Amino acid sequence: MMALEKLKAMEEKELVSEAVRLDQEQKRCKRELDAVKAEIQARGLRVIEDRNTKYVKYYSPDGSAAVTDTQSLDILNVDKLKGLISEGVWKQNVTETTKTDYKYKPMLERVLKAIFTGDYTFEYSLEEFLEGSMPVKPDEKQKKLLLKKLKGDYAKDKDTLISVFGYEDERTAPDFDVELWFIYKIKNGELIRAVLPEEFLDQTIQDIRKCLMVDSKTSITIDYDKEEMI
Repeated sequence: MMALEKLKAMEEKELVSEAVRLDQEQKRCKRELDAVKAEIQARGLRVIEDRNTKYVKYYSPDGSAAVTDTQSLDILNVDKLKGLISEGVWKQNVTETTKTDYKYKPMLERVLKAIFTGDYTFEYSLEEFLEGSMPVKPDEKQKKLLLKKLKGDYAKDKDTLISVFGYEDERTAPDFDVELWFIYKIKNGELIRAVLPEEFLDQTIQDIRKCLMVDSKTSITIDYDKEEMI
């Protein structure tokens, strides 16, 4: 970065030339950064699709880049959906604005997204999964802690597994991607059962799916130590 004293000593035409140069350099760097981000995103998306996960993180000595697959929810038939969910759940989780917009609390939005995408399972309970399908089998104390702390959030759950099993960081831990995907689906299944009536559950899920539309978007987050910037 140019020293303030040097800037003050420059003539106006020199300042303009420097501004033009920096603007051109900024645009060039942005094009290059966008190209690099696009390549990281493309590679991350391939991993996400191959592993049935929603999140992947890459590391270098300088920092990290996280690729995330996020979803947006659109209700095609609000009245029909409202009739399929109990009145109590609807009132507790949906805000109707004066413009007749609907704001859904995160829990219900997550349930609806899971129903549309099929990202849920009733095959296992979380306890059964932890006992029989983890690459590292938890002891009773670890299992109790995991049952309490795992929420179906990929990044937070990965940190939880690493912490509970005593690994130093993500790079020294086993690859938990497949297990995290199942934990996510199990927790979604738990939420669906908590929200919807148990009677005719499968049919209700099918009817709700017809009321929804969910779009996916892939994003990238670059992280590094800002204090090391010059």
